[in-house]
Amino acid sequence: MMYHISRFLLGLFYKALLKVKIMGKENIPDAPYLVVSNHASLADPPFVGEACKKDAVDFMAKAELFDFPVLGSWTRSAGCIRVDRGAASARSLKEAMKRLALGRVVAIFPEGKRSEDGNLQQAKRGVGFLIAKAKVPVLPIYIEGSNKAFPKGGPLKIGTRVNVYVGKPMMPEEFIEEGQELVKDYEKVAVKVMDRIASLRK
Repeated sequence: MMYHISRFLLGLFYKALLKVKIMGKENIPDAPYLVVSNHASLADPPFVGEACKKDAVDFMAKAELFDFPVLGSWTRSAGCIRVDRGAASARSLKEAMKRLALGRVVAIFPEGKRSEDGNLQQAKRGVGFLIAKAKVPVLPIYIEGSNKAFPKGGPLKIGTRVNVYVGKPMMPEEFIEEGQELVKDYEKVAVKVMDRIASLRK
């Protein structure tokens, strides 16, 4: 319930203040699926949520967000998955796989942190691990302009154009190598996903 309320209110907020256009909604598969998107602004999760509005999306979020009194309560109520650093991150990946196995939709930002200039960064190896183990469709999304609309350390810039491109899902078979073996090089999987996100840029 909290997720749907938050998505509705944030959607109204951004639609009123920004010029948001979402393209490719017809590419969204049936749940379960894993959403992967570039990350250049705090505004990115609402844009992903709006693009995938037919489903509730469980976002993987950094642990620090859970530690603030009010924000932490909201983050947990909205179904976010806590992402810890180091060895503890394995728990986050297991939780994401558990939710996907239950038929839910999970979203992760492969770069791990926001890009300072909006350019794509290298994906984290853990993303490749999650994709290889979960074996669900992977939905690539590229968000253009969010770093200009809501830059890191800066205020919201009213009227900025933000384009959200939803690509065709990458099916589990795309991560099968010759000989029908699942790709075990998780970095290779992560790179492949970032390449697909990059291909959505116009």
